[in-house]
Amino acid sequence: MARMSSDTRHILIGAATCVAIALFFVLGYSGNPAKKEGDGYRLFGIYEDASGLSAGSPVLMAGLPIGSVRTLLLDKNTNEAVVQMTITDGYEIPIDSEAKIISNGLAGGKYIRIVPGGDFTMLQPGETFQYVRGSIDFFSLFERIIKMGEAQKAEKQSNANSAN
Repeated sequence: MARMSSDTRHILIGAATCVAIALFFVLGYSGNPAKKEGDGYRLFGIYEDASGLSAGSPVLMAGLPIGSVRTLLLDKNTNEAVVQMTITDGYEIPIDSEAKIISNGLAGGKYIRIVPGGDFTMLQPGETFQYVRGSIDFFSLFERIIKMGEAQKAEKQSNANSAN
């Protein structure tokens, strides 16, 4: 049996190393099939205002994560935000549940909180929440409160001036 030359041996070792690295990456990216991104089922929410929500935002029920926001699109016909959520397999959501966009504090991010309903019928993959509540714009709310206060102040001054 002939001996391999040193160059041939180095080439074979290099090729085997490349194959091993390639297999490592392929297996690493495929991972456990139960943990692949995209597993789960899709549900939709249609909101008048979804500001602050983004792809990847968590979906919580009873304070625990059960999924995430997958996409946000603007419906050009209705000018409403269509939010696609991925719910982890195994979690069932009653059909009369509410999907609320909640702020994580004044400066925090936003997430979707599922408030479970009491119906025995569950939402099926691809269905849309019947009950939603959009994002609260705190700055507009503060602006309205300030304007109301200014209007009351002006009314009191007007009443005081007319009484004199």
